[in-house]
Amino acid sequence: MKRIVWLVAALIGLASCSPEIYTYYLDVRRPSDSGLDLARKSMALVYMDGDVPADTAFNRSMASSLARALEEDYFGGEEVIGIYRIPKADSLSLDMMHSLVMDTGEDVIFLITSALGEPVMETNQEVHNARSVDSAYVCPAQVPLNTALYIYDSMGDDVVRRFNGNTVLRPLVYNSGITPAENLKDKARLATAGGEAEKVGERISQRFISNWQTESFSFYYYDDSHSEQWIDAIASTMDGKFAAAIDAWAPFLQGNDDRQRACACYNMALAFYMMGDTGLSARWLENANNLYPDLVLIPGLQRRIEARMENSDKSQ
Repeated sequence: MKRIVWLVAALIGLASCSPEIYTYYLDVRRPSDSGLDLARKSMALVYMDGDVPADTAFNRSMASSLARALEEDYFGGEEVIGIYRIPKADSLSLDMMHSLVMDTGEDVIFLITSALGEPVMETNQEVHNARSVDSAYVCPAQVPLNTALYIYDSMGDDVVRRFNGNTVLRPLVYNSGITPAENLKDKARLATAGGEAEKVGERISQRFISNWQTESFSFYYYDDSHSEQWIDAIASTMDGKFAAAIDAWAPFLQGNDDRQRACACYNMALAFYMMGDTGLSARWLENANNLYPDLVLIPGLQRRIEARMENSDKSQ
């Protein structure tokens, strides 16, 4: 989550013993367009050998490009996604993905396999001011590509998801002008392993990077002798230190004021919600409701919890 701005809302009541509301806004990470929630999960990129060296080279470059895009989104650009090569397999099974999880030690496996088709060579054109004899001519090419991406999330459902795609790559083949036609085609296939493969990896990554949504989060606090403790706990949630916030609110559960105890329960419910634990969130919200059902923020958090649980059920 990324903090954007925070503000203090109006008082709930006029009495000094009444709770107040503290609201701030965050950019919250949401699942990607693929429907996969990859946040807080480790990943590995695996590519298969192809039928020919050009296929393998393309898969390797595409995997590197996809890994960089995922690292930028989920890990702040830190190079933490390992890239592995495996022999070509005639078929892919769930057992294979289980093995890759065990071998790599990562939560999510992306497996890439591609096949380059027969290149179509266009007109060979002379290059003015060429730097060498071998690059005196350039021949645009069209190379068909069929690619498949298999994804297995060991933290989710025990299924392998498959994404297929096809396109036509357009590499430029530099040559001497007397290179045989078949050699030009071989060069065209190998040329795709550069910028063309990186572009494909970047395009594919757009389906798996996070969506972001701005949400508001409202907490209760008391402007009394313990106000600093309430506010510091809220500040901890802004920094993602949810355990520290929950520990700070816990002592207020021991008091005699049911409304104050309910406010602490509500805050803990919201903290668990922000952590992604809807079960504990619902439990603490129920505690708040039992102690003091008139807290105005309870219904809103209840709706959010129910909506998240419903969306989770639909994705399974």
